[in-house]
Amino acid sequence: MKRVLLSNTDLYVSPLCIGTVNFGTSVDAKDVKKQLDRFVELGGNFLDTAHVYGDWEPGPRGRSEKVIGQWLGETGLRQDIVISTKGAHPDINTGMSRLTPENIERDLNESLERLKTDYIDLYFLHRDNPDVPVGEVLDTLEKARTQGKIRYYGCSNWTLPRIIEASDYARQKNIPGFVCNQLMWSLADINYEGIGDKTLVLMDEETYEYHKKTKLSAMAYTAVAKGYFSKLQKGESISEKISSRYDIPSNRQIFDELVQIANELNADIIQVELAFLMHQEFPAIPIVSFSSLEQLEQAMKSCELKLDEEMVNRLRSMKKYC
Repeated sequence: MKRVLLSNTDLYVSPLCIGTVNFGTSVDAKDVKKQLDRFVELGGNFLDTAHVYGDWEPGPRGRSEKVIGQWLGETGLRQDIVISTKGAHPDINTGMSRLTPENIERDLNESLERLKTDYIDLYFLHRDNPDVPVGEVLDTLEKARTQGKIRYYGCSNWTLPRIIEASDYARQKNIPGFVCNQLMWSLADINYEGIGDKTLVLMDEETYEYHKKTKLSAMAYTAVAKGYFSKLQKGESISEKISSRYDIPSNRQIFDELVQIANELNADIIQVELAFLMHQEFPAIPIVSFSSLEQLEQAMKSCELKLDEEMVNRLRSMKKYC
């Protein structure tokens, strides 16, 4: 499988990143290990987790990171895997911001322990707090980098003005700064009013143009729009949560074009959705979570699916970033 070089790093990653938000909760440890084993067999080497994953369920904290750490310990594959994790998420109970040097350091150290590793390849701040000076945040991450605890760092759910502010600060201080931006992005347009958590940040047209200009890498979560297009194709019922977010006129038009291209390529529409994200003018990695090995195997075929320029432009021209 081909590898993608993330901008301003030496990290060569698989074109698809396995999302682990449900590891240790709805996906139990046995199935986690089966998924990760199969992912590696198929050529995957990039996984994304977070300090907070699983904490919304009663029981032990950090279950996603812990079960990944167990798998790494049992397989001895740490050197072959690129690990992305995130910290400084707001308090799960109160929603209060935790973007402070103390919380960043605490979360990072706990993630290292849970993952049974000495370093994180790519460390993200899970949310922003515009009231915190950007220099204070980057100085904390840079300290961890120079200590060898993280190799590179990025932002998740940061607005474009704050990303630019961070980039300016990094330039002034002559430090690497953010090498990747993780945000909500898919082929589908998103109705922002349908999103309950307003701390989530979406790929919009201005941010997209910034990525094109700077070549800043992006990681896309909800990369297949909660299965919206697949449910349309199969005639399955669509929950109110998904409908309120994605069931808008522009997506019906995108759906028709998506089905046509999938038929031309003899591919599943999810494979085309993912391949579209992979065919960008900057490094772009979709993050996908799976409930079965069959889903994983089907999605991994997107890594080898070739969309010609005309197909990509057909889809891109229909996106409204609304």
